[in-house]
Amino acid sequence: MVPEAVSFSFVAGVSPLVGLWTTVVLGFFAAAFGGRAGICSSASGACSVVVAALCSSHGPGYLAGCAALTGLLQIGAGAFGLGKMIRLVPHPVMLGFVNGLACVMLKAQLTHFQDAGKFLSLFAPEGLATYGCAILTMALVKFGIPMFQEKVDAARAVPPTLGGVVIASVVAKVFKWPLKTLADVAGAETFKGGLAVLPKLGLPTSVWAPLVSSPIETLKVILPYAVTMCAVGSIESLLTLQLLDGIIDDGERGSTKKEVIGQGIGNLAAGLTGGIGGCALIGQSLINAQSGGGVSRLSGMSMAIFLALGIVSFAPLLGQIPVVALAGVMLLVCQSTFAWGSLRLVGKIPNIDLLTIALVSFVTVKDDLAKAVVYGTIMSALSFAYKQSTAISATIGRTKLIPPSGKCGFFCFPINTSLRAPGSTLFRANPP
Repeated sequence: MVPEAVSFSFVAGVSPLVGLWTTVVLGFFAAAFGGRAGICSSASGACSVVVAALCSSHGPGYLAGCAALTGLLQIGAGAFGLGKMIRLVPHPVMLGFVNGLACVMLKAQLTHFQDAGKFLSLFAPEGLATYGCAILTMALVKFGIPMFQEKVDAARAVPPTLGGVVIASVVAKVFKWPLKTLADVAGAETFKGGLAVLPKLGLPTSVWAPLVSSPIETLKVILPYAVTMCAVGSIESLLTLQLLDGIIDDGERGSTKKEVIGQGIGNLAAGLTGGIGGCALIGQSLINAQSGGGVSRLSGMSMAIFLALGIVSFAPLLGQIPVVALAGVMLLVCQSTFAWGSLRLVGKIPNIDLLTIALVSFVTVKDDLAKAVVYGTIMSALSFAYKQSTAISATIGRTKLIPPSGKCGFFCFPINTSLRAPGSTLFRANPP
């Protein structure tokens, strides 16, 4: 969660410490009150992009007010059951969403292998260390640690991702590889630790003062961003919920109502502690589920608790983790997130469904998730309406046709066959 929170803080234009505490507060309350176990919530790229303009125009204090208002809107939407609308999202849109999300995550991780917009040279010491650390982490997570866990039962208590990152960090430190650490990226102040880094309760003065003196004008500024953030965050969280429902084989389905309300409580709490708000993260939720954390809400809650302890007590140690070690884990998440089976559907499903998958993937990468889902759902709805309108056929023949008894089907009406003249033709309209 750490590199994503730090990265999204830069996108929103706030201190990395704000993003980290947003992850702690939002992650804890969303896991405690959310729709199912296994979901990890944090400051997200989709929400950070929405509020970046608000931060640049009115300052970071308004982001906390926006997050709190977003939380109230989500609580109201969940209470009225609007989360059920996610069931209208067709399967091609889901495939396009996960494929586009994998591309977005891949694009974000590739920046860790670049310097001044160019990829590091494999023959340079820094480039060799960067690629080597990422490959080492991926090999440990994918093969090394799982093979070791098959032979040693006690090792199964350690998730492969955690073990891979720790081992790669130790190797990089021992051999003094020239790598960027979390402290290098986020700044030493972020990982100085101590009680001084704890967030303050209440809205910042920069938004509380204008909200008290001129509430209408302040709400006019915040409300459009809060509505957009509410929609984007709810959609991404609900899609994460549906994705985990299909991955975690526990015989249960998550509650869309509880998930929206849980995200709302988390965003409200994040706003009241000076946070920027966010939503569920699919990549990190997949890691959690694959590590065995999809069976209990304690997995998401413990993530937030241990991250808070790490920020306060073990911040200097946490700051020494190489960024590319975490990027290696995310590259594996990209590989597992992409729906490779969708490539085998070419030529086997209607072209309009393939076009929907491609459109949603493209818009997800180019713009944002909310637009992609709306565009894809509209295209699927129009496609369905067209198929229904062209699926009516007529059977012409001289065979005596007896309509079904009772209520007749679509485009069907009772026929009195005893009144049929010799040589006449009967028409039967077949429903789709």
